[in-house]
Amino acid sequence: MTGSRTQAGAEPERKGERTRRRIMEAARRKFAEVGYERATIRAIAAEAGVDKASVIQYFGTKQELFREAVRWHVPIEELTTPDPARTVDNYLRAMLSSWAADPDSPMAVLLRTSMTSEEAAELLRRHVTKETVERVAANVDAPDARLRAALSGAMMFGIATQRYLLRMPDLAEADLDDVLRLAAPLFRTLIAPGSEPGTEPGAAPGTDPETVPGS
Repeated sequence: MTGSRTQAGAEPERKGERTRRRIMEAARRKFAEVGYERATIRAIAAEAGVDKASVIQYFGTKQELFREAVRWHVPIEELTTPDPARTVDNYLRAMLSSWAADPDSPMAVLLRTSMTSEEAAELLRRHVTKETVERVAANVDAPDARLRAALSGAMMFGIATQRYLLRMPDLAEADLDDVLRLAAPLFRTLIAPGSEPGTEPGAAPGTDPETVPGS
């Protein structure tokens, strides 16, 4: 989560850190709005209220700025529990209630720009493989763990894309708990084979959208 550190005991955010954060947030908005190719350093600087030289000073090139702006980390370890069914519910709720739901989040911006930019698409492929497939597969007890993890990732990104980016009406208007209730059993067959369905995702303790790790 971005923002000035104003909590008790936290050091105040320095001017350079504030400027860098402002540029990063402006870059995400501009990349999401016009795509990677059409976004310019000059336009991002104007959006952030700084000059072009400041953007170059902090990030160097548009490519490096883009890579920084769309980098995200999935806290797989925090979401994984001894109960495989609960783990699946945690993955789904985190994906659909926080990371992908914010149109200016790194994940959402990368998803959006990857539809029109090969640069972004390649970055998405590498990032998804590293952040999700490899790490989820490590927790799947099956000989074809990587394929199972890849399929579950494809399904999650498909749901997120249609719900938040394409705004397909049936998915976009559905209650999140209903989406989780129907989708979770499908994911359990992939990444928690043999597990019994746990508590309904909508009622799972510790998986409230406001408290999901990484939100």
